[in-house]
Amino acid sequence: MKIVSSKPTITRKELEAVLDCLINDEMALGKSVKTFEAGISKLTGIHYALAVNSLTAAYHLVFKALGINESSEVIMPAFFPQSPLSALLLTGGRPVFADNEKNALFPSPDLIKEKISERTKAIVIGHLFGYHYPVRELARIGVPVIEDISHALGTEVDDIPCGANGTFAVASFDPSGIITTGNGGAVCTGNSKHYSLMKDLRGGHEGSVHFDYSLTDFQAAMGISQVAKLSDLLARRREIAHNYIESLRITPHKAPFQYSENFAYHSFPVFFDASNEKIESYWRKTRIEVVRILKYPLHTLLGMNGSDFPNSDRCAKKLFAIPMYPTLSRKNVEKISKLLANFI
Repeated sequence: MKIVSSKPTITRKELEAVLDCLINDEMALGKSVKTFEAGISKLTGIHYALAVNSLTAAYHLVFKALGINESSEVIMPAFFPQSPLSALLLTGGRPVFADNEKNALFPSPDLIKEKISERTKAIVIGHLFGYHYPVRELARIGVPVIEDISHALGTEVDDIPCGANGTFAVASFDPSGIITTGNGGAVCTGNSKHYSLMKDLRGGHEGSVHFDYSLTDFQAAMGISQVAKLSDLLARRREIAHNYIESLRITPHKAPFQYSENFAYHSFPVFFDASNEKIESYWRKTRIEVVRILKYPLHTLLGMNGSDFPNSDRCAKKLFAIPMYPTLSRKNVEKISKLLANFI
C-alpha cells in the first residue's frame, strides 16, 4: 500500500460535529463560526479573528483594508504559496518578489528591507512548512506586515504566539493544513477599523456590498474540534520529525533546520544530495510518495526571469517533502526513517 505525502487528520469527533450541524440545519455563518473565531483569536493572542472560505479570501480582505490598488506594491517571497499573489492581482497591486538566502527557505529581513520603496504598502511573510521566520525584525520598520501562520498555527516564537508580531495574521485550513475545515481560512488583526471593514466585505449580513467569503457553520464545527486537539497534533508531528532528523544524520542529505520543539513541522522538506531522477526512482520503488514541495515559485507564474531568483528556483527544483501527518503509523515512520538512512 502506498504511503502518501500528506493527508488530513479527521476523526469521529469531526464527523459528529459536522453531522450535528447538518441535522440542526446549521449551514450558514452562525454560532459555530463565532466559536471557531474565538478559538483562533485565543491561539494567536489577537483580539479580532474572521473565518473565511479560503486563504486567498483572507489575503484579499487584508489588501482591501490597507487600500491597496494599482499604485501599490506588496513585497513577498518568491518561494511561497500562491494565495497572496492571486489576491494581490485582484486589487491591481504590483508584487515585488524577494529571493531566498542561499540554501535557505526564506529571504532575510535585510533582503526584504532592500525592496522597500515609497510605493510599498505591505510585506507578506510566513513560517513556511512550520519553520519560524523572524517577523519581529520586520515589524519594527513601519510597513504593515502580513504574517502567514498557515504552517505554524498554535506555535510560539520567544513566548509570543505566531501571528502576534504582524499587523495582520492569516491562516489556511486546507486539507493538508495544521488543522483543516476542508477548506477555509482566517484573518486576524488587533485594529478595530480594519476588522470592521473586513467583516463587512466578507459578508454574512444584508445591507452592504460584499464578496461572499463566509465560512459555513459545519466547516467551523470541524475546525472547533481540530483546535481542541491541536497540541496533540503538533506533538505527533514533532515526534515524527525527530525520527527523520536522526535518520538524516548519517547521510549527505539535509533538512533546512536542526530539530526544534518549537517548530510545527507542517511538512518535512529535505535537500537530497542526489539527482532528481535518482530521488524519484528510489522513492517510487518503495511506494512512498515523495514530492517536490513547492514546484512553482511566484515569479515563474508571472513569466519573470529565474536568474533573478536563483535560490528560489533551486528550492523549487531540489526541495522534496517526505510524508508528514499525525496519523502516519509508527510502523510507517520507522520504514521511512530507515529508507532515509539508507539513501546514500
